[in-house]
Amino acid sequence: MNMPKKPYCIILALVLIGFAPHPLSGNEIIWQSIGLRGGVDDGRNDEDFKQYDAFSTFKLPWLWQWDSGWTIGTYLEANVGVLRAGGTTAFVGSIGPGISIRGLAEIVEISMGINPTIISKHKFGDENLGGPIEFTSHVGINFFFANHYRIGYRLQHMSNGILYEHNPGLNMHMIEVGYRF
Repeated sequence: MNMPKKPYCIILALVLIGFAPHPLSGNEIIWQSIGLRGGVDDGRNDEDFKQYDAFSTFKLPWLWQWDSGWTIGTYLEANVGVLRAGGTTAFVGSIGPGISIRGLAEIVEISMGINPTIISKHKFGDENLGGPIEFTSHVGINFFFANHYRIGYRLQHMSNGILYEHNPGLNMHMIEVGYRF
């Protein structure tokens, strides 16, 4: 049976939460990191897209920790940047929740989430993304070094969730650098 990907991720997250050995902890939102991100599309669209963002993440108060040192945490991410293709440059902004899994003495982090997204223009040359309201889902891996710095890769998918007649979707391969507080 083929399950849609988004419900599968939600079910997986709920199963992982069920196996959490320690109760939720924390009670405040903490500024977690800032950084820059840039990337290109996967080549399946009519135009060649490039995206550049500045991002900030905020640690949310829910955290599960195992005795082995691995943790599952929640965060809120905010992004602002530009999306370019077909001679058009558009503002892109998003904010949304995510889940991160950290381990190996907090050197490795796997993150995933979904952000409601706004773009100032939705027509890029021959490509029509449908409208100004989009949704960006992502999965990524980050490596931390020197305690505060990170470098990572992120695969993200932006589409409008069939809100509009046109919904080609846009997959981006992003490289990011950042600073963790």
